[in-house]
Amino acid sequence: MGESEKSTLRLRLGARTPFLTVVTQFVETTASLFGLARPETLKLSLATEEIFLYLCNAVCPGKELDITCLDGLYDTRVIFRFPARELNLRGLNVASALKLGEGNVADPVEEGPGDLDQMGLMIASRSVDHLYLTAEKGDGVQLVVSKEKAYPRIAGVFASPEVPQRVTIEVPDSERVKRFALLTGHLCTGRDLPPFFETPGKVADMVSGGEYQCLTAMDQDRDVVGGVLFSERSERIVQFFGPYCFHSGQKTATGEALLDALLAAIARRKALGLLSLSGLPAFLEPRFERLGSLFQRYPDRQPIERPFFFRCLHEDPGGEVWSPEGLKAWLTGEYDRLVLAREIRHVQDMGERRSGSSLFAAEISRQRAEATLRPLWPGADWAANVAGHVRYLREEGLINLLFEIDLGVPWHAELVPVLMDRGFKPALILPFAGRSDIVVFQHHDATES
Repeated sequence: MGESEKSTLRLRLGARTPFLTVVTQFVETTASLFGLARPETLKLSLATEEIFLYLCNAVCPGKELDITCLDGLYDTRVIFRFPARELNLRGLNVASALKLGEGNVADPVEEGPGDLDQMGLMIASRSVDHLYLTAEKGDGVQLVVSKEKAYPRIAGVFASPEVPQRVTIEVPDSERVKRFALLTGHLCTGRDLPPFFETPGKVADMVSGGEYQCLTAMDQDRDVVGGVLFSERSERIVQFFGPYCFHSGQKTATGEALLDALLAAIARRKALGLLSLSGLPAFLEPRFERLGSLFQRYPDRQPIERPFFFRCLHEDPGGEVWSPEGLKAWLTGEYDRLVLAREIRHVQDMGERRSGSSLFAAEISRQRAEATLRPLWPGADWAANVAGHVRYLREEGLINLLFEIDLGVPWHAELVPVLMDRGFKPALILPFAGRSDIVVFQHHDATES
């Protein structure tokens, strides 16, 4: 199911504060209609209220804007589209530069000009699960906030299925998707599992909504003995989770059958590569290239290595990427290792004038204590903005900080020296994952090696 096929309701009105009640009532009624529970609906409404007031007072007062509510099945999304030629980009950063006193209470003595206006965006970011902002063609900006449904976590002890006499690979119905998620969450604890496997109902809605697809391995009794979940990360990359196998024997045969079925399912797509975000069974690793690893940190235990794997589905078409001198040697080594043909173009600060405030998008996963930052708009305050985001996200308890740079965008590459000066180190390349390849940087404290 594509976005155009999902349930949507749209409101078009002027950015005027007297319309606030109309906007909040629209969001509350729609979110309830889409199945969001009352506590989550109120948090989404609060975020909508703060964003709408900010747009009315600081971004596009009086101008026409669109507000769309979209039913993602497992979440409800509110999409703001508005003109922003005079946009104050600093105010739209998730980690806006609000100075806080003790106990995270705003200190009026230390507040800078406009900081109280930015408090609304900070409240909004804490009320929702995800917040994205992208610049569209012309003067348009799209801001998306989403709140996920509260799904029950299923407790209990689940035994591994018996060794099957025969296995078939199928596209499962909703009940078997839940069975697959349930067994994965309880029997594959040694793997780097995404948090959504803790809530089988959410996985079923993710598949029903069309953003994800699922294949399951079935035994002769029609029970689920394994499966794989996959989705399109971009037009040129398919990401997948698994294969997961639940029986005590024949893991190799079942895992290979699931991978072969996945390759057949995506064979006619435009995707150039297949990306594993959650590790692979050891017997499948020789069929992929290892991109590198991230390290998932926890406040109360040792970090866990998260390896990423990649497989080309078609011949590498090559291409160009942009890089500062300080990253070039690392890129050259990685491209040689991965046998990817790239022309590395050099970018360098030659004293040209920069003005305005930079803007970063932040994708926050509180379950992983993780934040992924992506640059949306250049500015003269890169160093301060990176430092401010690190400080703010750390204070929010997000100890896993990532920054994605698209090497197909020259000004993204200009940001790399700032990141490296402030504790971010290149970790891995995601081929074809953006306009060109994406480099994922991970933040390290000064005390870390």
